[in-house]
Amino acid sequence: MEILRARTQGFCFGVELTYKKALAETAQHDDVHTLGNIVHNPIIVKELDDRGLINIDSVDDIESGTLFVRAHGLPPQTLEKAEAKGLRVVDATCPMVTRTQKLAKKLQDEGRSIIILGDPNHPEVKGIAGHVPGALIMNEWPQDESQIRKMRRIAIVSQSTLNEDKFKELVGRISAINYETRIYNTICPDTQGRQLSARELARDVDVMIVIGGTKSANTRHLAEISEAEGAKAHLVERVDDLQREWFSGQERVGIATGASTPGFLADEVEQRLLEWFPTAESVAV
Repeated sequence: MEILRARTQGFCFGVELTYKKALAETAQHDDVHTLGNIVHNPIIVKELDDRGLINIDSVDDIESGTLFVRAHGLPPQTLEKAEAKGLRVVDATCPMVTRTQKLAKKLQDEGRSIIILGDPNHPEVKGIAGHVPGALIMNEWPQDESQIRKMRRIAIVSQSTLNEDKFKELVGRISAINYETRIYNTICPDTQGRQLSARELARDVDVMIVIGGTKSANTRHLAEISEAEGAKAHLVERVDDLQREWFSGQERVGIATGASTPGFLADEVEQRLLEWFPTAESVAV
């Protein structure tokens, strides 16, 4: 058996920044709160929880202390409410997400109709939408496209972790029925790189192990891409999720990681495979 790893491993730079800020804040303060998990990775979430990070559902649940803004960002209305309560706000929004928030607002201020491509229930999308009231959020093509046909001077932005194939599909269909459409591909370059690397690797292996949180959009997309390229993909959060029978009779195994997956997990998965299959070898991609 040969074991191959995707080129990009470990945290993306945005998650790395957020994680380090969270470590520093929890080391210095005992009243740090966050609206939702810092990142979509259960191992990192537990570590920060053990360090005292307090996860709450609403700003109303905080009486005092610090509101730590996670990598996905927050709507401006939430930040204004926190500041009105006298809370200390630490903004650890990923710079790529902040860029999209500012871009969307600028385009709307210019009089453009904003379409956000992404999951309407994803915190990043909610944060972007908070900057552009009235924006249309689209994750799939609607059965009734009349609203899109009525829009004028459209500007399109995207969730940073959107599957690039979906981005291209939706952009193409919107452009086909609107005269003036400005397109801004705000998918994070790291996400694009991971998707490309996973796509290329999946073509050359029998099985793909994608490591990351099951709630992580970018990790799920890596598994979807791998399946689309013909590899059998398994999404795992930790090494103990592996099942030996997945690899029975398989000659080549690929390993890819999500943007919020610490690099040591890929090392652990590779080591487990080498323990199970002593004749296996790690092959550089």
